Amino acid sequence: MMIFKRWFAPKWQHKDAAVRQQAIAGLNVDAQHKEILHELAFNDGHEAVRRAALEKLNEFSLWWQASKQDNAERLKHYAESQLVQMVLENRISAPLKRQFIEECHRSSILEKLAQTEADADIRFSLIMRLKKTDLILTNLQQELLSLEQKRQLLTLITEPKQLEKLSKQLAEPLASELKQQLQQQQEAKDKPVQVRKVVNLLLAKLNAVRERGDLVQMQQKWLQYQQEWDTVQSDLALLDDAAELTQKYNKIKLLTEAAWAPLVKEQQLQLAQQQKIAALKQQQQEFETKLQALQQQLSQLMSEGRLDETDPLAAEVATLLQQVSQSDLASAVKASLQKALTAFERQLQQLPAQAEQLFKLTRLLADWSVATVPADATQFQHIEAKYQQWQQEWSKGRKTLGAMLPDSLAEAQQQLNAQWQAVMTGFAGQAEKDLKSLRSKLAEFRRLYEAGRYKVLFGLFKGIQQSYAELTPAQQQQLSKDYQAAEQQLQHLNELQNYIATPRKQELVAQMQALAVATDVAAPERAEQVKLARATWQTLGRADEALEADLNQAFNLACEQAFAPCRDYFAAQDEQRKQNALIKQQILADLTALLEQPLDKSFDSQLTRLQKSWRESGPTESGLYKELSAQFKTLVDQLKSRVRGQHEQNLAEKQQLIQKAQQLLTLSVDEAVAGAKKLQQDWKQIGFAGKTDQQLWSEFRVVCDQIFANKTAAKQQQDQQWAEQQQQAETQFAEVATQCAQAATASELHAAHSALKALDLPAKSVLSQQKQQLLAQVQQKLETLEQSAFNASYQQLFAALEQADVTADAIPVRFREDFAKGNESQLTRAQLTTAIELISGKDCVAADKAQVQLQLLSDKHNSGTSLTVDALLKRWLSFGAVKAEEQGLVQRLKAVFA
Repeated sequence: MMIFKRWFAPKWQHKDAAVRQQAIAGLNVDAQHKEILHELAFNDGHEAVRRAALEKLNEFSLWWQASKQDNAERLKHYAESQLVQMVLENRISAPLKRQFIEECHRSSILEKLAQTEADADIRFSLIMRLKKTDLILTNLQQELLSLEQKRQLLTLITEPKQLEKLSKQLAEPLASELKQQLQQQQEAKDKPVQVRKVVNLLLAKLNAVRERGDLVQMQQKWLQYQQEWDTVQSDLALLDDAAELTQKYNKIKLLTEAAWAPLVKEQQLQLAQQQKIAALKQQQQEFETKLQALQQQLSQLMSEGRLDETDPLAAEVATLLQQVSQSDLASAVKASLQKALTAFERQLQQLPAQAEQLFKLTRLLADWSVATVPADATQFQHIEAKYQQWQQEWSKGRKTLGAMLPDSLAEAQQQLNAQWQAVMTGFAGQAEKDLKSLRSKLAEFRRLYEAGRYKVLFGLFKGIQQSYAELTPAQQQQLSKDYQAAEQQLQHLNELQNYIATPRKQELVAQMQALAVATDVAAPERAEQVKLARATWQTLGRADEALEADLNQAFNLACEQAFAPCRDYFAAQDEQRKQNALIKQQILADLTALLEQPLDKSFDSQLTRLQKSWRESGPTESGLYKELSAQFKTLVDQLKSRVRGQHEQNLAEKQQLIQKAQQLLTLSVDEAVAGAKKLQQDWKQIGFAGKTDQQLWSEFRVVCDQIFANKTAAKQQQDQQWAEQQQQAETQFAEVATQCAQAATASELHAAHSALKALDLPAKSVLSQQKQQLLAQVQQKLETLEQSAFNASYQQLFAALEQADVTADAIPVRFREDFAKGNESQLTRAQLTTAIELISGKDCVAADKAQVQLQLLSDKHNSGTSLTVDALLKRWLSFGAVKAEEQGLVQRLKAVFA
């Protein structure tokens, strides 16, 4: 019996769901096993078995059916994920994909497809169907969709803030189009407000125009505002009260016209009066123009000597006088014109005298033009009086002729005078300057004499003598008194100097003679005394003429004898200067070599050491020192220039590091810390940056300290957050664990399972391990409940079959499809009961047991498959309701499925 049971009970029919799930792996997806897999995928009572069968079949249509019909939500979601994966991986045909998308109404699936679909048209249709803002924003910034498709997507976004943000993120030309759209929207939004402001302001201006004082200005303003009103009138339709504003404008217009009516009349009268005044003004100008023309004719006639042709001019003057007297000009204007015309008549009568004066002026210019312009002070002194005479005579003649002076003659005088004036002014200025300078020197001489500073007077008077000789006789006459007084004072000083200098020079000679024989005076002091004595000797002036030569000879001899011991000392000093010069030359050589060395850390110290050595190298011969010092300065400047250049480069690099460090503050803490450490290493590689090096280091250190302080603060915050999250996770886990422990029904267990799975617990923590253990426990409970529910469905079936009038609606759903089909022809209901007992391994005492066994073996041999208890039960149910005599069969089945 046991061998028979194993023969007819394959593993995929085993009661244990785990065994059935493992058996699925041994089935093939072919015609032989496909029906079995299909049966397990949609009718097995255990979710894991159905999932394993679906995975074995792995057909898009089956996954689709399971996502819609399976009673386990978890399996539905898994089926959906498989559908989405197959669609995304293009494992189905394009028509099937489109059909799936058209028939799919799950937004979650469509959204996943929209996020990953590579076909631009399909993705675009999905986005337009979903109309989700996040999808639209994401795809606008990607390159898959065409420009026109992106434009259509932009029409779905109406939020101004999102549009403004997109205008900064999108590429051209969408960014420009979006900015223009935003600008147009804003302008359209703001335009009514702006139009209202403009209209109200314009109406206020129009209303205020008539309150101005000047009518012309009011009319100009009104015309300007009228043009502005015509321009803005087309925008009035944007305002609700456009008609009211137009009515207000018309009212202002009527009020303005009424207010201006008397002013316009007065304006017309004023205009007529102004025209009359303008006509009189023009008539006056015509008279004045005619008079000027007569004067010009007279000047031309005089310059050409045609005085006998002046009679017509007198007749024209008489005519003008008559016309002026008969005109409507004002009395004052008439009098002025008549006076000018009368003066012109008198001038005509005085023509002979004016002609003579004109001849004199012409002769004056002729004499002036042939004169030679002075080239030096002597020539200036001779011609100055004549030049002044020419100026006076020209001024007198010009005053006599007045307007009759020919323009050509006046221009010739101006050119001639300009040529002379520059030269004469220069010489006159210099002569006056020399006179003032000499006067100042004489005043300084008097001041120094009164102050007792006689020594400088001798040199000063030499300059006075030279300047006095260069003056003109007239200028010498002005300063003769002061010059003679200074000359007498200097002569008195010469006499006094001879009296004082003789005993002082004799005394100084004695001092030098004593110094010459002294042996206790050091060489430097001896040389200084000789030097001082010679300087004093020069200040004493001349002694008595009889003694001057002897005293000078004695003094020079004594100085030579006194200085003789100093020569050896100064020779040693000269030798030392030579040694110092060699030292300085070696320093210059070292500086030259230093120019070739790289700018390393020892460069500054070497330069400082050489500069110190130069300062300590001692004095050198003056001429040689200047030469060496110039070389030293040039080399040091070159070296310092190199150092400054390096310092500036280091300064720029360190400033750049500071800027980079400041930019690190905007990054994440870890990135900022890593960057700061690298920057610190880079800082160490950069050399000295000059005077600001310490300041730069302080700035750099402040930024780095802030970065590391941020890391410390972030670590503390992270620890605190982790502690809070851990505490929160423990609380949430405890609540969900309680929910799992209290869950008794399948729905409660599913809810607890979802809540437990949704918990976000710290990885690699004790709670995470406990979560996995609790998930396994809940899963075990669910499987137990599902198996219990599966077994209970049999008991519900048999309880319903005990009713004689049972229908399909009264039995469990899973059995309704096979109930009362009437398609069983091989075995009777009793034989099927026996077959079920045999395959399930239950004890069977039926009389037809052997016959049924043979039938089962025959079916297995013919079909190549083993029968299952459920398959036999479906065939058993196909007979429909159980008759009274068949109730015993029901009880036998109850025992099998108990």
